Amino acid sequence: METEKLMDEIDLILQTSKAGTMSTSVSPTVSEYMTFCIKDYALYTETEKNSPILSSIGHDPLVHITLGGDEQSDNHLEIVGETEVVTDREIIDWLAQEKGPLTVAADMVMLKIMALKVKLVESSAGVRR
Repeated sequence: METEKLMDEIDLILQTSKAGTMSTSVSPTVSEYMTFCIKDYALYTETEKNSPILSSIGHDPLVHITLGGDEQSDNHLEIVGETEVVTDREIIDWLAQEKGPLTVAADMVMLKIMALKVKLVESSAGVRR
């Protein structure tokens, strides 16, 4: 796939696919199905303060995310990223506007994932999953 088409497909998936799995790099691996908001190529999501995924991220901030493979695109992205807890009030307010007021509940933590590696995985012969 040529570079421009590749970037267009990655952008399509980032703009339209809001749900995917996020797995930690710590053994044993913790995986959760999560919804994401994307801003400036960073992925944002939330989790409970006492969640196993947050505990694992405390030991190793690297996560693996699978996003896409839905009605907007047969293809999907495999993303390796570094996670940090969001404390910036402006970003938290933006997430609350994007996802709703539950994201700012006292028992929730906002996460920012900066992609270190993005791999576009093309579906085989256009077969829908």
